[in-house]
Amino acid sequence: MFEETNWKTVSAEMIGTLFLVFFGVVAFASSEDVFSGALTLGLTLMILVHVFGPISGCHLNPAVTIGVMMSKKMSRDDAIGYMGAQIIGATLGFVLFKFLNPGGDDAMVDGDMAILVAAAIGTMFFVMILLSTQDPFAVGATLFVVSSTAFGGVNPGVDLGNMIALAIDGNANWAFFGTIGSVTGAFLGWAVKDNAID
Repeated sequence: MFEETNWKTVSAEMIGTLFLVFFGVVAFASSEDVFSGALTLGLTLMILVHVFGPISGCHLNPAVTIGVMMSKKMSRDDAIGYMGAQIIGATLGFVLFKFLNPGGDDAMVDGDMAILVAAAIGTMFFVMILLSTQDPFAVGATLFVVSSTAFGGVNPGVDLGNMIALAIDGNANWAFFGTIGSVTGAFLGWAVKDNAID
């Protein structure tokens, strides 16, 4: 069992589902209306299909995988691998959301660590997409998704400039942690692109 399974496609399903769930949940939790949450979720899916579609078909949903398997377009072993990866990715997306829960009272971390992790996740997604495509619509949509879900700190140069400006007033802590998170996210985005997408 699983001798012929392509683990690169399985990992693409896990990573894609993680981002879809995380940004989707954050979009609906932090938006004032259903439309903006749905727009962010739809753009997230569009971006993921653009990048992961050529790799795994970008199912990101066990129902889609079952349909593809039943139509004899994938093996049972691959379908099981996809569905397991999708469930793991969805679980990780919800755990990350619970860990941070932007604007919520039940976040597992507060303050500086939440800023660092949020910047790392947003930058990881942004760098992964930017290294995967030069399509201006996909890149712009990615920036929209990241900034609309309260993870706007994806540019350490901007964060450092802001930190220096805030240091004049004695309040540079948040920018420091955003910068560290952005730089960490850049390395993670590159690692995902090189190891799971390429």
